[in-house]
Amino acid sequence: MVINFSHPLLLLIIPLIFYPLYLWYRDSGHLPAFRRNMALLLRSLLLLSLILALAGLELRFPLERQSVVFAVDLSASCENSREAAENFIREALKHKKADDQAGVVVFGGNALVDQSLSDSSRLHPIESLVDRNYSKPEQALKLADALMPDNFSRRVVLLSDGRQNDGDALKEAAYLAEKKIRLDLLPLESSPTRDARVKSLEVPQSLFAGEKFPLKVGIESNFATTAQLRLYQDQELIGQEEIKLRQGENMLLYSSVLDEAGFHSFQASIEVEQDGVADNNEAYAFSLVQGPPRLLLVEGKKGEARGLEAVLSSLNMDYDLLSPRELPASLTELQRYGLMILCNVPAEDLRAEAMQAIHTAVRDLGKGLIMIGGEDSFGPGGYFNTPVEKALPVYMDLRGKKEIPSLGLVLVIDKSGSMSEGSGGYSKVELAKEAAIQATSILGPLDMAGVVAFDDTAQWVVEFQAVKDKDAIQDDIATIRADGGTSIYPALALAYTALKDAHTKFKHIILLTDGQSATTGDYYFLSRRMARAGITMSTVAVGEGADTLLLEQLAAWGQGRYYFSDEISNIPRIFTKETMKAIKSYLVEESFFPVLTAESPLMEGISAVPALEGYVATTPKKTAQVVLSSHRQDPVLAQWQYGLGRSIAFTTDGGWRWSSAWTAWGDYNHFWANLISWTLPRSQQDARLELKTSLEGRQGLIQVDSRELSLSLPSEAVVVDPELKAQKIKLEPVAPGRYEGRFSTGEPGVYFINVTQQGNEGELRSASGGITLAYSPEYAESGSDEKFLQVLVQAGGGSIISEPREAFAPNLPVARGVRELWPWLLMLVALLLPLDIANRRLAYNLSDLQAWWQRWKKPEGTASAHAPTAVTFNRLRQRKEDLNEQERQRSGGRQLIKDEAHSKPEKASVLSQSREGSEKDKAQEKDKVQETKQDKDGMSRLLAAKKRARK
Repeated sequence: MVINFSHPLLLLIIPLIFYPLYLWYRDSGHLPAFRRNMALLLRSLLLLSLILALAGLELRFPLERQSVVFAVDLSASCENSREAAENFIREALKHKKADDQAGVVVFGGNALVDQSLSDSSRLHPIESLVDRNYSKPEQALKLADALMPDNFSRRVVLLSDGRQNDGDALKEAAYLAEKKIRLDLLPLESSPTRDARVKSLEVPQSLFAGEKFPLKVGIESNFATTAQLRLYQDQELIGQEEIKLRQGENMLLYSSVLDEAGFHSFQASIEVEQDGVADNNEAYAFSLVQGPPRLLLVEGKKGEARGLEAVLSSLNMDYDLLSPRELPASLTELQRYGLMILCNVPAEDLRAEAMQAIHTAVRDLGKGLIMIGGEDSFGPGGYFNTPVEKALPVYMDLRGKKEIPSLGLVLVIDKSGSMSEGSGGYSKVELAKEAAIQATSILGPLDMAGVVAFDDTAQWVVEFQAVKDKDAIQDDIATIRADGGTSIYPALALAYTALKDAHTKFKHIILLTDGQSATTGDYYFLSRRMARAGITMSTVAVGEGADTLLLEQLAAWGQGRYYFSDEISNIPRIFTKETMKAIKSYLVEESFFPVLTAESPLMEGISAVPALEGYVATTPKKTAQVVLSSHRQDPVLAQWQYGLGRSIAFTTDGGWRWSSAWTAWGDYNHFWANLISWTLPRSQQDARLELKTSLEGRQGLIQVDSRELSLSLPSEAVVVDPELKAQKIKLEPVAPGRYEGRFSTGEPGVYFINVTQQGNEGELRSASGGITLAYSPEYAESGSDEKFLQVLVQAGGGSIISEPREAFAPNLPVARGVRELWPWLLMLVALLLPLDIANRRLAYNLSDLQAWWQRWKKPEGTASAHAPTAVTFNRLRQRKEDLNEQERQRSGGRQLIKDEAHSKPEKASVLSQSREGSEKDKAQEKDKVQETKQDKDGMSRLLAAKKRARK
């Protein structure tokens, strides 16, 4: 056992403190010797305890127990070694002593505690899931360090192949060694030995239209074999051949030409027999082709965009005409286009991924968007609360309009057992509930709504009522659960009964089901009664199992619309579309001349516009600019900036119904040229900016070089990952004219990057690029990295082990337990301080202490004849009482002598005797007074000494 001080220099205070104590002792001779020595003892102990506590007095003693943490690599390259790692740990625990502790940490791109430290010798199967795409042993070493207590000899056993691709394990191992934590390593065998992979795909990142360019494919194989190589451009196969691969690196060179401007993606893939790892057989690349921008035109129905096609052809614009189903759902394909035009496209015909890609392309990549109206566009087209609505300058619903006619709406929803099925993580009944909630969100306080859910029977989930408390209505909708059979007729009859007497201008039923009704009923007779009551009905068939014939017939009888959807994600959009169409005020079919309400580049060179016969009513957003308004003050033409891109809402149609006069208008082409010019991206690659990107481990590096070297300009990059999630990166100046920023990469794929820089005169510059991550770096190499493992084990002060018993070998640095004594010393100070104060304030001597001790030793009532006298103060008080009593007796005696002097002579002898007694009493009284005076003098000296002691 060793005595140690954490702050030993504070011990130098001891002579400085005890010298004043010596001076006090020398000058305190007026105190009784016992009290003086007691004060010296108490103060010496008090000061010494305080100084030792401040100096951090502690006792150190050797420890023989071990704390061992096993750090297991669960990254992709070590997946096949998990069982071997578990067996090693299980065998190692058999060599653990009873007082030893063991725990298990697992890691990949992150680290988790799989088994906490305990003295148990059992190991449960490893079940924790980590990010398998990366290997970051540094994180595991940090977590192991945090787990192990200081009062153990400590060791980390790392089970890994040494293929670190994130973090700095060497730095962390050296830090553990400084803390006397030993790092031992058990190499794990990684991926299978036979492996061929696409190492790289290289194309120029910037090209001109029509330029011939090379494609370089790098393939690495650790065995000689043949492979099938395929090359894709914009997901279309452009080349395929069988190649022979030699062991080692293989470089293949091809060439291609791009005629279309914009963003283009490339992919190389191989198929190899007896290849142990298929995850690393693909690589990606991209290129930006400079040239005239290309447009994407999407028409809802064939021929609806014929007039706009003629305009684009007259303007010599390159464009692709697609149907809604052909619209690209990936951002990689959508990046090729500078502008997207949706011409009366219903939302249910667009995939959810396509709408999200449109939103991301506008906001984060600076693309343009124009939506053209029609009866299947904007709100009636089902765009309420969709990503496309977010990108447009108008809301799909009508807000703040008092003249909106009231609607009575009953939603009849199938909740049979088959509605619990679904895809994409959502069941049909869950999406039906979401659709009902969105439909009620459109309604106002003058509307009425109810929800009927049916299986074998029908019941009200939301009683038919005025839409005043939307939250309560939507909470009730959320209680629907799928169960039972299918019976449609009773549910429709229940809806009819509620609607027929409703005092609303319009009455509508939306029926949704995915099955066949188990019961029959007179649907035609019920439909006729609905028609007489002014009730319309639309039907939605979900999936192939629905009774499509019945539902289509019901929609025809009910003068509504029939929908069939095999994509359950379309259900919410269908419901909102139907609700808006039922209100009917969304489609305004009246003749009017649009009114110019704001100056805008969209109307540059145009002084007047022809009349329109109709439009779709919408509500402008707060920051949008309404350029043309209708006679009802609704937007006809609105624009705004959304993120990096721009969008336009043109609420009339493309010239086939409401704007036929515009197609014959002389400025029609000029009008569309203004709209297209304003929405197109400014420049994909500003000549004053040069964008470079690269991968460094798990991070992407963005470098921007600007021609203006003397200025520090605000620069920012928007990075869109393969899951279409955007993150903003602030670029910091690192050298004159150079700006850098980093971002984390995760999933393999293409990361789009758009850089913007604000010039010194406020102009906005931009440059676009990207980074491709073909596959996890875990598949880039195979086998153990023995060189790295050797360096790592040297930094950690351990060794490479092979036997389980070595995990608990007695070769750890000697650890010492520590018992800190300063808390006990502070407690002693707290006890001594009141004793020192009592010693100074109370007047006592050794005999008083002895008396107290005697009373404490003997119980009450057993005091002997030789018990000590009272203390001085009590003795003086008793003497005072005796003197007072004698004084009273003397006063009575003098009065008696005076009376006897006037008595008869025969009493003279008695008087004489009385005088003699009186003289004796006086003598005794004199003695007593003298004694009292002496006692008082002693008391005065005692009080004086006490005052001096206080000073």
